[in-house]
Amino acid sequence: MTVGIGVVITSLVIGMQMATAMIHPDSISQTYDNVFHLNAVRWAMESQNSSPLNLGAFTGISAYPAGWHAFVAIVGELTGATIPVLVNSTSIAIGAVAWPLSALFLTFAVAGYRKATAIVTLVFSAGFATFPILMIDWGVLYPNLLSISVLPAALGLAFTALGLGYHNRPPALIAWLSLGVAVAGVALAHPSTLMAFLAFALPGALAVYYFRIRRLWPPESRESRRQALILTAALLGGLVLLTVVWYFLRPPSDAANWRVVQTPPQAIGELLFNAPLGRPSQEILSVCLIAGIIHLWITKSRRWLIGTYLIGAALFFFAAGYNAPIRQFITGVWYFDSYRLAALLPVVVLGPAVIGALFLVDLVREKIRTADGSVFGKTRLPGNPGPTRQAVLASVVYAVALVPIAPQLLPVNFASYQAHWQYRSDANAALLSPEERRLLERLPQTTEPGANIAGLPSSGTALAYALSGRTVIQPHILTTHGSDVDVVNAGLKNAADFPAVCESVRSLNVRYVLDFGTRTVTGTLAGYGGVMDLEENASLELVDSEGSGARLFKVTACW
Repeated sequence: MTVGIGVVITSLVIGMQMATAMIHPDSISQTYDNVFHLNAVRWAMESQNSSPLNLGAFTGISAYPAGWHAFVAIVGELTGATIPVLVNSTSIAIGAVAWPLSALFLTFAVAGYRKATAIVTLVFSAGFATFPILMIDWGVLYPNLLSISVLPAALGLAFTALGLGYHNRPPALIAWLSLGVAVAGVALAHPSTLMAFLAFALPGALAVYYFRIRRLWPPESRESRRQALILTAALLGGLVLLTVVWYFLRPPSDAANWRVVQTPPQAIGELLFNAPLGRPSQEILSVCLIAGIIHLWITKSRRWLIGTYLIGAALFFFAAGYNAPIRQFITGVWYFDSYRLAALLPVVVLGPAVIGALFLVDLVREKIRTADGSVFGKTRLPGNPGPTRQAVLASVVYAVALVPIAPQLLPVNFASYQAHWQYRSDANAALLSPEERRLLERLPQTTEPGANIAGLPSSGTALAYALSGRTVIQPHILTTHGSDVDVVNAGLKNAADFPAVCESVRSLNVRYVLDFGTRTVTGTLAGYGGVMDLEENASLELVDSEGSGARLFKVTACW
């Protein structure tokens, strides 16, 4: 009962934080990647196919991780909600429900099943400034939101399958099959988080190797030598395979261009105070983390958890504050992006921090027991508490636990406030203004089905597909497209003077063009002169407008 009440309260807290950032249920993130994500959801729903191959074909690449888009598309089929509402509601569900439950699974695996474990885990999971809110702010990175939310559960399954879990290991077949399903889910959501899983699970695998080799050493019998050889070969083979996959499973080098954002000492300081990327420091969390690391080291129990934390910390350090050639190999999987790696830090902090908090709680209880002979926390009210009393007591316990931790929620409030700027919709919005959105939502009345629409995608015109269902020739800013699209983008407004442009217009069935001005989410892009600064002429006829900055033209020259 206590755990259930705690989960509900935590979900409400995280949900309110995320909803505050989003401002309104049908707000959209005014960010670069959101053009692709919203349109990809529409594509998955209309094509009834959300496979990675189909999602890749949508923008002309081989494949794209489709787990998040498939989830949103399924919810859309069941509810009929608009795509912005779908995206926001499913994101809140992932961050507010899946994330704390996944965190609980991990900490139960490494710290044992206790009510105190649940309370501390839930409080901490609601207090990280870099997850889940950062994933609806930076990017926007919805697939990473999903994959990182389930990563703790996958790690808990891995540690359990390896025999490192705090509780009894289930039958080997069940343990490994469960792990296989979880790993497949993480990979489908986003492959970069699969690489994080492999890196974070590595210390546990090394610990298992060490324990088994120690039992076999010295290998006096033929059988013990054979087992030692098999274990060593498996370990070395796994390390080689991990290195190869780590090197090749990464974006193209020209797409991975994020620079360091701070000095090495600053990055180390932010790790010590759990304040990555300039977020407010979290002193209580840091004290618990340090206490947990010290406790694990002194007791020689689950030291591999320290290794998992150090790997996560090192990834952030190299991305954020260490500019050297090795940085490319270590962090290239994540585009060298400190924001993506900052979002992974809560996953590796959880285990040691919860263990440290439990150690400190037990230490205080022991001091109180020694001082007055009583056992703190063991006093029971008369009578057998029924479900109602249990619920009330659980709420009180959780609320009391929040009192000293409440100041640590300030970094999340800071993150929520910072994220809300990405959802503001006004005349200066980076991607889509209210006037532009109203014009897009009228497209079902102002254009006919099957007609393709041109426009400068980074100005928000590409969202015509997501918001109205009308197809566009460039559904993403970086769509891989053919020469016809290039010709239309460069010369559409003068199509009447150039027959070659009309050939491309007819080939693509371009019937309309949107002009939202020159304000873009990416800055100036070359090659779009034919769809910018449009006026009525022999090629174009004004069909609809909204305010002074949103206009829809019909292509008249080529038809």
